[in-house]
Amino acid sequence: MITVKLETWKTGPYIVAPDHCPFKFWDSYGEDENYKGSLVVHSSFCPLCKLCNFTPAILRPEIDIKTEEFVKYLTLINTKISVSINNQNYFLKQKDRIPLAILINPEIFDSMLNLVYRDNLEILNRVKSYFLNNETPLCHILGCPVYFSRKLTKSDVMVIGEIEWK
Repeated sequence: MITVKLETWKTGPYIVAPDHCPFKFWDSYGEDENYKGSLVVHSSFCPLCKLCNFTPAILRPEIDIKTEEFVKYLTLINTKISVSINNQNYFLKQKDRIPLAILINPEIFDSMLNLVYRDNLEILNRVKSYFLNNETPLCHILGCPVYFSRKLTKSDVMVIGEIEWK
């Protein structure tokens, strides 16, 4: 198998075809500024062919996402959140549970972005829309990814730990 970066073409279901693809064809239909034409393949052929091992292409905005500043805000600047993360981590360790992820609520997310990007409103809006539309981690704390969660409403932060179901 050949490792290939997975890139969707236009809005799908077509993907950008690698050079070795036996089902590729040239697509120049509806050319515009964003799509000048490319070799593509319909994604339904890929499970049949099985020549490629696809790796996802994560699209990040063309701006500097300040993950170090996010960590600093959640661990040093906002002491309420820092204490809550440490207490929840301690509780999980007492129960022999490994922390897996950390969720923050919308208010903490907004205050963190407003503090980190206070100088540039345009960059703040671009970073905010990126994280609202993509489920990617904001940063990592305690070796766990930190995610923004719209559903977290009753607490500011939640450390999720593994559990053994019986």
